[in-house]
Amino acid sequence: MKYHFQFFGLGLALFNVAFNAYTACWLLRRLKLGPLGRLAIIEAALALSAFYPAARTFISAHSGGISDALLWLSYFSFGASFIIVWVLLVCDLGLAALKARGADWAGRRGAALSALALAAGLVCLAAWYGSENPPVKRIEIAVKGLPKALDGFTIVQISDLHLGRLIKADRLAKIAGTINGLKPDLVVLTGDFSESREPMPEDTCAILKGMYSRYGKDAVLGNHDMFTGGAGETAFFEACGVKVLRGQSYEPVPGLVVAGVDDLRHGNREQVKALAAALDRSKPLVFLSHQPQGFDEITAEGSGLVLGGHTHKGQIFPFGPLERHLFKYFYGLYHENGFSIYITSGAGTWGPPLRLFADPELPLFVLRAVD
Repeated sequence: MKYHFQFFGLGLALFNVAFNAYTACWLLRRLKLGPLGRLAIIEAALALSAFYPAARTFISAHSGGISDALLWLSYFSFGASFIIVWVLLVCDLGLAALKARGADWAGRRGAALSALALAAGLVCLAAWYGSENPPVKRIEIAVKGLPKALDGFTIVQISDLHLGRLIKADRLAKIAGTINGLKPDLVVLTGDFSESREPMPEDTCAILKGMYSRYGKDAVLGNHDMFTGGAGETAFFEACGVKVLRGQSYEPVPGLVVAGVDDLRHGNREQVKALAAALDRSKPLVFLSHQPQGFDEITAEGSGLVLGGHTHKGQIFPFGPLERHLFKYFYGLYHENGFSIYITSGAGTWGPPLRLFADPELPLFVLRAVD
């Protein structure tokens, strides 16, 4: 695993160099600057390319406020450079097509400056949504077989928060404040609550304990929670009053079953099969799985609601359209047999603290009894 992350980090550093090199070449070609301007662009590209690996090297050996700030800046610069590159590339293609049709203005400096302004604007937009407290998204779910007494039962889903050195406890505190105002019947955490290779922010446990939920709080482990095996995260949740479902099921209220499994990319297929065989199919089920696929045995019969995450809705455009075909369920509400399946965009970010055309959200599900 250690070598896997080393190669992954090297790959990111090389991509960062490529992004900065492309942007520098674009600026030199399109802005037609003088010698000093050209030198400044080349030096800036070299400095940015060196900053990412240098910052990551420093961060790996140091902790504290300065280290965390450097981590944020390194990821932000990486994400911003990616957005700038694809915007400039798309603008270049569009301007070239317009110029070929006789639009001489498309080759002028003003057009290039407009493309650069668009790229900068999208970076600012991504930064805004990346730092946004996730808004509540209310979704009504018809559940066949739900007892009439549970009509209107509410569930809040928190997913992909990625608490750690980038996303601090204040984001969780704001989410808890929103949830306490909603007064849900159940709160569920569908994985990647934290970065298991990073220290859990202080006050996290106190915030979880103070988070309102009439019938309790449940969690399943995501791929990031399981980078170190998942035992530490499980113990942490249990100490903070959160029930962790690792191939288990229970009834928080009579007539409604809640079940969950560990991240399905970590060889947990047998966990799904065993759980599916043990479920009481006469009662509606709320099933929690971080991965948005691999649980067909669960939805083969019965009724209920499946909640998942992991995809972040792509997080930064154009990853959304590119990733959509990699998952059976990517984002939003689906229907399979007697189940509604909802995959959320998540409440946090991974890597770059940016979100572009993939807003965060805090889903609030209202269960409705139907015959």
